[in-house]
Amino acid sequence: MRPLVGITAWRRELDTFLGREALQTLSANYTEALISTGMTPLVFPNGQDAADAERLVSLVDGLLISGGDDVDPMSYGSDVTDARGHDPAVDEFEIALVRAARSQGKPLLAICRGLQLLNVALGGTLQQEITSEGGVHELINENTDPDDINAWRHVVRFEPGSLLAGLYGSEEAKVNTLHHQGVDVLASGLVVEGRTDDGLVEAARCEGDWWALGVQWHPERMDDDHHALFHAFREAIETD
Repeated sequence: MRPLVGITAWRRELDTFLGREALQTLSANYTEALISTGMTPLVFPNGQDAADAERLVSLVDGLLISGGDDVDPMSYGSDVTDARGHDPAVDEFEIALVRAARSQGKPLLAICRGLQLLNVALGGTLQQEITSEGGVHELINENTDPDDINAWRHVVRFEPGSLLAGLYGSEEAKVNTLHHQGVDVLASGLVVEGRTDDGLVEAARCEGDWWALGVQWHPERMDDDHHALFHAFREAIETD
């Protein structure tokens, strides 16, 4: 049977023909990447009680924490400086999902906000703004052309002997640039898998027996070479 993977949705308010409504959203890129690599996605609507996390995780074979709003700085003991949209209730629920996956030994793949959330759930902190004009990560604001954002790329250099170096068969990869926050203090128990040229941690995995991998880029929006991450995720589930 195809592994069943729980995946978080992005709860946000959007304009509809009925007016402005709160919607549970998820790019089809995520679900199609999971399906094309042999998995069945099960969407977890956000805003649920964190107490439900253990039961929800018990229903699936693996967990994918998707992208979304910024992590609330209060979730890692900081004041708001450059965070944009954030919701502490969403953070509480997703942090509970991560911790449930760890306690149950369910493999976890964390993408973009997912890496940031994984780091915070395990005790790390974040930089609230890592972009700059002409920097490794280009400045993103409400006036930035979406075509430009989708075209931006930067290089991530993998640690020697790392899981990602083996998956990509290379010392580096060119990835998309779709985030404005990043890891500051790496959580205890996480090890660096890859960094940008300015030193920012862009990929990390959990030490020990629990298979948990987080990347700052969006492999689901890139070509098949990047789908090696999803294949490795499925293999981790099947050998768990």
